[in-house]
Amino acid sequence: MSEFQPIKKPIGIRILRGLFIGFGLLLLNLIFIVSPYLILWSVLLAAVVSGFSFVLTGGAMVLTYFITLPFVSLPAVLIAHPALILLAGGLMIGMGGILAILSIWITKYVLILTKKYCLWHWAMIKGDDDE
Repeated sequence: MSEFQPIKKPIGIRILRGLFIGFGLLLLNLIFIVSPYLILWSVLLAAVVSGFSFVLTGGAMVLTYFITLPFVSLPAVLIAHPALILLAGGLMIGMGGILAILSIWITKYVLILTKKYCLWHWAMIKGDDDE
């Protein structure tokens, strides 16, 4: 046996240490992490939904430029200037597309960070550090 080989702690000590760290991380997450995390996900979901609704609304406005729909109510300024309907519809489609794509892109990176955070917790509980 080499003299530089680390001596492992007994299994009972490692399990007890993992339980204490697990309960500590559980309390930390319940108190400080869960609320902002749920708020972040709700904001991202709202951004995706509003982006798609902007695209649908813009599409409906462009459609009203070509076909007059009786159930669509538009402001008087848009009815007086029909070219504004097309411009406003195109602007809403563009803004909605950018908002939806940007929020989906941010969601991807939030998922990556969530995975890294969970793996970090697992490594803490498992005790992969060299003491």
